[in-house]
Amino acid sequence: MKNVKIYFKRGCPYCSRVIDFFERNNLEFEGFDVGVDAKLYDEIKSITGHQTVPQIFIDGEFIGGSDDFFHFLEHEYQPDS
Repeated sequence: MKNVKIYFKRGCPYCSRVIDFFERNNLEFEGFDVGVDAKLYDEIKSITGHQTVPQIFIDGEFIGGSDDFFHFLEHEYQPDS
């Protein structure tokens, strides 16, 4: 997975689940704590239309939240060979 961006809030169990997955698998991601940046949170919500976190983007494509991400991994993700 390349160019992964995760918008999260500290203490969010759904955010922690996704971030833990990346860390356990030594996968790189760029994290943005929207709990400390209300303006960024408002901006990302206006882009995606989603009001919750995490909000996950892979290669510029909005994947969704935690459940959406794990569904994506299971059913849609095609790793580079």
